[in-house]
Amino acid sequence: MHNFLTSSNVEISFVILWAIVAIAAIVIEFETANLVSIWFAAGGIAGIICAILNQEIWIQIIVFVLVSAIFVLGTRPFVKKISGNQTILTNSDRFVGMIAVVTKAIKEGERGEVKIEFQLWPAISKNDSYFEVGEKCLVSSISGNKLIVEKIKEIELD
Repeated sequence: MHNFLTSSNVEISFVILWAIVAIAAIVIEFETANLVSIWFAAGGIAGIICAILNQEIWIQIIVFVLVSAIFVLGTRPFVKKISGNQTILTNSDRFVGMIAVVTKAIKEGERGEVKIEFQLWPAISKNDSYFEVGEKCLVSSISGNKLIVEKIKEIELD
């Protein structure tokens, strides 16, 4: 059995190097919370074990890469399944169906601006209609950061 306390400075520095890799991967994981580096933490721990067992540096690197790859391949399908395609709701969808006031003219094929609930939003016309400043319009949908607006239909009451 190898006595770690009698190891040379080079061997100890490899243990420290792999510990830094593992800790950095864990810190990055905590900061991002997107499961992007946890696999490298496992590889770093495997590198620490190889360094303690006094393996050559090329063996340590191969073990690090293999363990990281195994963790990526083994957990990625699970991560994809639980994360899915989640839509991030911004509450801006509440504007759909509301009336907005044009603050910058909306011309055919050009972006204008509307005010809705005391906020200014870029807007484009749904049917290439022209909107004058001060005219009211209906928000029909949202595309990116733009509101899609259309003319307000008048209802005739008999």
